[in-house]
Amino acid sequence: MITASLLAASLAKLNIEGATYVPDAASGQMVFDVKNAHALTQAAGYLKFIGGPRKKAIFFRGQTKLYTGLLPGLFRGGFASRHAQDTRIVALKRAVDDIAGRIRLMASFGRYAYEPLLQHYGFRTSWIDLVDNVWVALWFACREAHATGELGQYLHFERRKDVNSFAYILLIAVDIAENFASKPGLSKGPTTECVDLRIACPSLFLRPHAQHGVLFRMRGDRLRRPLDYSSEICGIIRIPLAEAQSWLGDGTTLGTHALFPPPFYDFGYRFFINSKFQGNKIVGAFHHIGT
Repeated sequence: MITASLLAASLAKLNIEGATYVPDAASGQMVFDVKNAHALTQAAGYLKFIGGPRKKAIFFRGQTKLYTGLLPGLFRGGFASRHAQDTRIVALKRAVDDIAGRIRLMASFGRYAYEPLLQHYGFRTSWIDLVDNVWVALWFACREAHATGELGQYLHFERRKDVNSFAYILLIAVDIAENFASKPGLSKGPTTECVDLRIACPSLFLRPHAQHGVLFRMRGDRLRRPLDYSSEICGIIRIPLAEAQSWLGDGTTLGTHALFPPPFYDFGYRFFINSKFQGNKIVGAFHHIGT
């Protein structure tokens, strides 16, 4: 079985003009340091090419810095007990059931997509957000998210100003060994499961379609799901922030208004906001995005 670590070893051997494999001083992790846009595209595409025949799909996650782990929002906060994890899972299930009961449109697609969809609109779940477009990932790596409100529900993005820093793109290996005709967009394998919301949900929920939204999580045993998903990171691309921002430019195709369509355009978002679900401190709430 091909693993994320084996794919990472392949990336280390890749020889691309304008890119070098070096340690990142801030985190100590090995990164593929990229100096031009063509090298970014080639490095991102390389693991997709070699992973596909081995039943691994490669997706992207843009980050402003590197962390020691890759924890989903529901499992963050430093807890360790199984009881605490179970309490959070139960609270999320209740919230999902409550919202699904308020919005009839959700009955038109599978329940397996409910939790990932809510994650895309602001909820803390057991899933990790990924994208299937390296430029969307780079946009997130070049923006800082600022949240306010009791549940952090008011969110806006600002262009990063620490121009001497870096933008990071994680390459995540996801199992695609098994697909389900009865559950469009769902893939599973020995280690992970993945939902492609562009397939699983109608485009009335516009945000995941605008962002090329995909989510994944680790599969657990009979007792619990792992808290840290970093074992599935198969590579890290690092770009000098000033270079990354110049590649993105100031176009409207990649911007807050395009990637987070307002409720006027995103009917699913409108339904969520009008549902009057208040949220709570465990699962969070629907984000209100400032543009």
